[in-house]
Amino acid sequence: MLHIAPPPSRTPLAGPLSRPAQLLGALPQPLWVVQPDRQLLFANASAQQLLGQGLVQSQMGRLNQMGQLDTRQLGDLLACTAQGHALRTGLWFTPSLATGWLHSTPLAVIIREAADWPEDSLLLTLHVDEPALSQAARIDALTRQCRLSAAERQVLLLLADGEPVEATARHLGVGLSTVRTHVRNLLSKTQAPSLMQLLRWTGSAQSRLH
Repeated sequence: MLHIAPPPSRTPLAGPLSRPAQLLGALPQPLWVVQPDRQLLFANASAQQLLGQGLVQSQMGRLNQMGQLDTRQLGDLLACTAQGHALRTGLWFTPSLATGWLHSTPLAVIIREAADWPEDSLLLTLHVDEPALSQAARIDALTRQCRLSAAERQVLLLLADGEPVEATARHLGVGLSTVRTHVRNLLSKTQAPSLMQLLRWTGSAQSRLH
């Protein structure tokens, strides 16, 4: 189990947990209380499990990676949230290929003050594998990681929705050979052994690329 060191001069994790920390700790979904500089103030049991599995990573008490979000992307997300914006970001985890959504919001004042957490504290809540959203999250993550072009992403979205190659060409107003070229590029960039395997992976939380 990961033990997160509190920032200097504050001891929110030392000794008995405050009432807000107890309430947050009892929630089933993974959640973290952090500062805009990625300093971890609190992680409930579900969040610590993800940290222990390496799906979420931290170093020296700071959040470093969450799914496909690296240090810079997390910093940008937290900086925007610190401006008072509640954000929702699709996540993709390897090697399990689980997907989910990260909600980031400024921590409620009543909780922050009761726990004696800093004024700029933020709350990150992770909702994993929402079936209606996982396909879009996977394709968006795949687009970023494999640097798919806008045309390749559009072809993949249509094929993942069940459109045949011929119908995809008609939908996009391009020739069949153009769609087939995009498919070849998709297989090359994602290293999928076949289009069927790629489509199974984008549509199912249990399928994997081999």
